[in-house]
Amino acid sequence: MRYVIYSLFASLLLLSGGAQSQQSITLSNELLQELQKYELQIEELESQFGPLSETILEPLSSISALLEAQGNFEALVEIQGRQFALMRINLGLEHPDLVRMVRAMIATDKRLGDWQAIADHLDLLRTLQAAIHGVHSDELFKAVEDQAQWYLTRVAIDGSTRPGRNFMRARALYKDLEDLAEDRFGENSSELYPWYYKRANNLAQLVALLNADTGLAGNTFDEVVRVDGFIRLEQYSPYNNAFWLGSSRRIALVNGDLLLGEAYLRDGLSRIGKMRDIAEERDDKEAEAMANLYYGDFRILLNQGASRSYRRMHEQLLEAGIESQRIETLFNRPTVIPLPIFFDRFADLEAYQAVNIAKRDYISEDLLYVGEFTAWDEDAKSIIKPLSTDPLLRVELPYYQADLSFRISTRGKPSSIDIDVLSMNPDERLVERRATRALRDIRFRPSIVEGKPKRIRDLQLRYYYFERDD
Repeated sequence: MRYVIYSLFASLLLLSGGAQSQQSITLSNELLQELQKYELQIEELESQFGPLSETILEPLSSISALLEAQGNFEALVEIQGRQFALMRINLGLEHPDLVRMVRAMIATDKRLGDWQAIADHLDLLRTLQAAIHGVHSDELFKAVEDQAQWYLTRVAIDGSTRPGRNFMRARALYKDLEDLAEDRFGENSSELYPWYYKRANNLAQLVALLNADTGLAGNTFDEVVRVDGFIRLEQYSPYNNAFWLGSSRRIALVNGDLLLGEAYLRDGLSRIGKMRDIAEERDDKEAEAMANLYYGDFRILLNQGASRSYRRMHEQLLEAGIESQRIETLFNRPTVIPLPIFFDRFADLEAYQAVNIAKRDYISEDLLYVGEFTAWDEDAKSIIKPLSTDPLLRVELPYYQADLSFRISTRGKPSSIDIDVLSMNPDERLVERRATRALRDIRFRPSIVEGKPKRIRDLQLRYYYFERDD
């Protein structure tokens, strides 16, 4: 232990600039004294109680606090590892304090940019939550979802690994969540709504990645083929009875409105159909109406008409007692789709939209603001960034910003010829070009008036994207 303490002190000296000034010398001396004090405590406790004693945890915790305050995270990793090992030995594998310790380790990994270590620790958290709370617990569900969201985050931030592989790991975890939810709640429970929708939304993300116009699409294509084979990527056109995939079965081709991997998006649509069926069976008109809304959104993503679904949604909301004025106010304003969350209550969707549009800085009073859009990745500028529900797992990135004005069709497509850049940060031609190009591929739920999609102009969107510093 003495060697470890003096190694820590040496790194603290380097951190303070080698103690060149009198102030840094004084600071280093104070740190050395603190470390020596904790070293003596640990040696005495090890001598009296043994090297695996629980009593050693207190001085180790003090050393951790000291290292964290000094920003010496490389050394902190070693100390935290010993803390966790001692806690596991003394507290057993089902103690809640182990969860707090692993989360502290994840915070250190994040500061060091060790993305794989975070993934490993999240896997450990999943094991702990299952042991402590059981396989049907909210805690386990959150642990699995945290894993999935982290792999989605790594698609954008982790240049050392294949982004498609990270996505496919996330996809597998969302499938695990769906299976866990069906086992926990049964087949006809409204508790399945969020889990079916998370799965559907993840499948929509997959199709969006496959149809991106960058290298990310090819990487995702390779991983899908590796896991699923080719069959679900082949596109069938009812107009000419032809399959659309490159002749080498390696280069994907898209014909007209067909999408590569459309079958996955249809799988997502079927899950929303299940949600609608559950609501109908429970005679929950409001939840059924909201499911019809999302069903229409997914038909928009499939380049199909959504009028029937939106019209039925409008009728059912009125039947559920929602005032007509509230319905029109909400749906007159287009919205980026797919939404990240399923709301089975109209008021919750109202609150969500209110928060989204409240963030705006007015550029023009003549434009209808439709919210913010933060791109997922520099190679996926038209796909909205998946946001982790756990702040610990969010990674802040340097974003470029553009405010755009545009109009959209009844099928939620922005017009490619009527996009204007109102402002940019930084004010560079590259930002304008990339923002306008991305907007052409972003999909919206169109303005809905009395259940019917309408073309609308004079819209404003605040758009964010980032560029990796290679």
